[in-house]
Amino acid sequence: MRLRVHFDSPGFFLNDPRVTVRVGDRTIYDGSFKSGFDVSVELPPGRHVLETAIDVAGLSRKQKIELPLDNTGGYRDVPEVHAKLSYSRFWGNFDKKADLSVRS
Repeated sequence: MRLRVHFDSPGFFLNDPRVTVRVGDRTIYDGSFKSGFDVSVELPPGRHVLETAIDVAGLSRKQKIELPLDNTGGYRDVPEVHAKLSYSRFWGNFDKKADLSVRS
């Protein structure tokens, strides 16, 4: 199964912190927060954790987002799952849940 992780460019940022996105032990994105990203990775069905880190002024804001890519989430036998990330200006970090949808 292919996992596509997408984050739209946040137009409100003046600075451009570095962001990294990992699934398990694999880094799938390491780059600009301000430009947003759209990356994909092949994964076996199962429960996975997407880890994000935003580095601002020497501090790292980390977030763990659970992805139920198995029968409990209804995603076991689909070709691609799209995970759209959202950023909370209130918390200064990514939301704890991704908006998951199926793409054919």
